[in-house]
Amino acid sequence: MEVENPALKDCKTEVAGHDLTCKTDQTVKQAAVKVKKVAVFFIGGAGDKEEYYQNQPPHRNVLNAWKQLEKRIAPDQTSEVNLPYVSYKDVRGDKDIEKYVIRPLKGDKSVYIVIVGHSLGGWNGAHLTSILKERGYTVKVLVTLDPVGGGTGVWMMSDIYFTTPKPVADYWINILAAPKVTDSSDTVASMGERWVMTSGPDINEAVDANHRQAGVMFGSILQGGKSACDIVYERLTQYLGTSK
Repeated sequence: MEVENPALKDCKTEVAGHDLTCKTDQTVKQAAVKVKKVAVFFIGGAGDKEEYYQNQPPHRNVLNAWKQLEKRIAPDQTSEVNLPYVSYKDVRGDKDIEKYVIRPLKGDKSVYIVIVGHSLGGWNGAHLTSILKERGYTVKVLVTLDPVGGGTGVWMMSDIYFTTPKPVADYWINILAAPKVTDSSDTVASMGERWVMTSGPDINEAVDANHRQAGVMFGSILQGGKSACDIVYERLTQYLGTSK
């Protein structure tokens, strides 16, 4: 015997309808809302986060780029934007990628991913874009800051991929260091062999900066009137719906 539900007393049965809640039911309903998230990985090169065969303290050059973007993140955006700082060695090999990249993403393949790689970090970071694509993630923006990795010597001494990267990103900015006055970091970059490409990036420019000056490259105004930092910030805030 069927028992009449008092809550549905005034409701009509709609055979072909799609209303799941009776119009007379005024109780508050909970609906899952997808929170938008952004992850900007800053990948340092040789000696950036750890010593590199010279017993010198880490120079943390890519943090000068990291600080520029971090300063622009509004207080109400800090829970939405994650800025991991990793080494070029942390993004090569399944175990390291799982620990330093996939784990921070928490398995959420909808995260808006940006990769900013300097020197060897640019080389390995470019490789990372295709690896993430294979795993179902999408890199929205790739920024390579004077990427290095083409020399045989650096392959033997560093934990980098041996093949030239084939980046998979929605938008790619490549910046080459072309200083008017060189220093020792430029010599090291030349020995490691800069990755110079004639096609591929959406923006491909040279700026007056030494190889070590990741922050200068990231903040230099490019031909379109904006810096790489400007472009990254505008795109992520537009995604989050907080652009002004």
